[in-house]
Amino acid sequence: MQEQSRKPLSRRTFLKTLSTAIGGTAFLPLLAACQGTPPPGGGAQAPSGGPTATVLRAEAGAVEPTPAPRQAAAGRSTVIEVWYPYGGADAPLYEEYWKAFEDENPDIGVNAVYAANDLSTNAKLFTAIAGGKPPDVTWVDGPQVAEWAARGALEALDDRIAAAGIKPEDYWSPSWNQTVYEGKVWSLTYGSDPNFGFFWNKDVFVDAGLDPEKPPKTVEEMDEYDTIIAKVDGNRIERLGFIPWTVYGAANSLFTWGWCFGGEFYEPDSRKITANHPNVVKALEWMTAYAKKHDPTKISGFQAGFGSGTQHPFFQGKTAMAPFGPWELSALKRYAPNLQYGIDFLPTGPDGAPPKSSWVGGWTVGIPKGSRNLDAAFEFVRWISTSDTATMIAGKTFNQFPGYRNSPYYNEVQNNPQLKAFYDILVETKHQRPVMPAQAFYTGELARAVDAAIFGQKTPKEALDEATVNTQKELDRILREGIS
Repeated sequence: MQEQSRKPLSRRTFLKTLSTAIGGTAFLPLLAACQGTPPPGGGAQAPSGGPTATVLRAEAGAVEPTPAPRQAAAGRSTVIEVWYPYGGADAPLYEEYWKAFEDENPDIGVNAVYAANDLSTNAKLFTAIAGGKPPDVTWVDGPQVAEWAARGALEALDDRIAAAGIKPEDYWSPSWNQTVYEGKVWSLTYGSDPNFGFFWNKDVFVDAGLDPEKPPKTVEEMDEYDTIIAKVDGNRIERLGFIPWTVYGAANSLFTWGWCFGGEFYEPDSRKITANHPNVVKALEWMTAYAKKHDPTKISGFQAGFGSGTQHPFFQGKTAMAPFGPWELSALKRYAPNLQYGIDFLPTGPDGAPPKSSWVGGWTVGIPKGSRNLDAAFEFVRWISTSDTATMIAGKTFNQFPGYRNSPYYNEVQNNPQLKAFYDILVETKHQRPVMPAQAFYTGELARAVDAAIFGQKTPKEALDEATVNTQKELDRILREGIS
């Protein structure tokens, strides 16, 4: 596969880059990471649409302040600048990382700066690179890696990774795959999001006459359970079993159910977009049938009364089933401490679809092009991604599963039934979002396709055909012209 040319971002390229990013995602529903700020690890972004991770942990309507920059400890021979995307309530917790790194690396200090970062908000970083004053380290959401590499915004890490003895098998395979583009490694995965655990509300199951210890094992059973659970009074919906297009944004919902149905979204060898794969079409047809079952306008009215925190519909018992990430465990503990729920694999799709379908999202950490402290920067990237200290902080402080599968944190989760459920999902996972430099554009196209199908503007096949054609044109343009 021929490697496309890469040059450092010029100011002209930056303006083109910014225009493309904004134009390609103008209608993109932004989730927590994954923006504004991500669930730890970002992966489950609704980029990666929806509320930020901080908002998920705060009462609806709360305003989160921008964190102040953190200054390195005194007396360090080298100081690196690290840009991280976690604001609000999460930001102070990251001092645990900065201090631990400085304790274990007494010659290196960390200046830590909050910088918003998602699939459509990277102006600050690209401006810094174009101006020749980049940070030394930056968080890179998994779907951003190929695009940033193609834009020449990241340093390749292969030689340093080899010297450090880091191997692909040290990582969950999708978490390694998302960092490799054109045969080179551009970042290391910091956190692996097991997308997703299937949560069910046992209290609602009891109220509906269902066995609270038996979640649906197939999509067909999930549909049956929804019919039993749903409460509709005339034009007013009081309770639903689930809403299939609310899995952290429309695009993430389609990724989740598309793989569950046995579909694929990209052929890397031929570089072909396959949003209209027959099984992805079937998944969207199923989602659309659910919308027709309850009327999408009524569902929208039902959703309008909810929010985050205590206002989450699952927390309130207004929906009974939902795919969630492990970051929701702390939210459930805080906002619905008495709620009885279970966690299992996602139900199996129809027609011989593979069981235990799941995918991995998550944030990576890389070095921007032009860093002046490459050795110290890589030491931080290596440390936060693979060290016992950092990966234990990720797990114990943030409920963030490390991308590094050798972390001692994974010994601890075996004794926690809730975390063990997510570990089992991570072990079985097979997918990551397509690794190619039109990911942000693709995500926007998938989101529009879901909306168009749900609200009857296009058939699922028509909507996905359009998403396929549009994204293929954009990908071909990028591969043909390169990004200088």
